[in-house]
Amino acid sequence: MKNFRVFAPLVGGGQMELQDCDTGSQVVMALFSHKWGAPPQSVVIEATAIDGRIVRIIIPNDESVTVRVAIE
Repeated sequence: MKNFRVFAPLVGGGQMELQDCDTGSQVVMALFSHKWGAPPQSVVIEATAIDGRIVRIIIPNDESVTVRVAIE
């Protein structure tokens, strides 16, 4: 079982969810096209918390079903 979901809560109370993306490479392909040249190694979502810590969610562009989370 994969350890991630990609979704967007909607203003009206509903939700859009990225469907049929069971692996990291499927998520990368759904979000980014390979038409830009070399394919991405991963998708990284990064945010800085109020306390200054950096949180990264790393979705690798491979057939794995495991997303990594790094907190610095």
